[in-house]
Amino acid sequence: MTDENTITFKSESIKTFTERNFQPIIPTFCTILDRQELQPLDSLEGKSISKLFSGIELPFMKGFFKPYKMEKCEKVTLSNAIMMDKVLACAVTAIPDDDYEFPIPVLEWSETEKVISVLVDFLPLADLIMRPDYREKYLDPLEQYWMEYIKLPGMEPNRFAWTRQAMSPYTLCGHISKETEENKQLCIDIFTNYLETWMDICLNAEPIKDPAIKEQIRERKTKIRHLFRDNDEGAKTMRQMVDIEIIDGILLCNF
Repeated sequence: MTDENTITFKSESIKTFTERNFQPIIPTFCTILDRQELQPLDSLEGKSISKLFSGIELPFMKGFFKPYKMEKCEKVTLSNAIMMDKVLACAVTAIPDDDYEFPIPVLEWSETEKVISVLVDFLPLADLIMRPDYREKYLDPLEQYWMEYIKLPGMEPNRFAWTRQAMSPYTLCGHISKETEENKQLCIDIFTNYLETWMDICLNAEPIKDPAIKEQIRERKTKIRHLFRDNDEGAKTMRQMVDIEIIDGILLCNF
């Protein structure tokens, strides 16, 4: 640590914004991710994202979007931003390499003065009806956590049908009041347990052996990426305020 409001991650000093009474979600993410060998990426799909990696400052948003190369993954992206000087938005997403079929983690944290909004899930890269073994191997490890946290007051179904169609049976989504210390800690615990579970799955994953399955996984992954890039609600809003290059860069980083 360099001071109480920053954390050192991969030789960088990263702002936590905890001085604004936001929860230490970025230190939580960094502690888990720091166990892995991560190589910074300055371009994605032939486009430079160096400005996003180093950090951007706009009238309504200050923060960064940092994609890294990790073993078995095309990229793992850590993002952290203050929106309108009032909302903390943090996320971790990852895209597996084409040789692997483990799910795409989506962990999105949004926090205001009174509420923490959570969205955590592993997006399956296989049809769960056709591949019950996929659910058992890659998704069922979440069941114990889902059973515990789904009862938390404020949990509710995701309101976007386009998002729900890509989700697993273990999605957690909701708006949790910060009125108690217990609620705030439970939100941290949700993200810790989901991210650590995904890390374990990733580290133990074996390459796909069947070429036909590999092609099915690749095709589904491509469709999921386009689904989220084309429908992202935040990107739609920001298109009216910032350069399209920045928006496209953020979408490239996340998916």
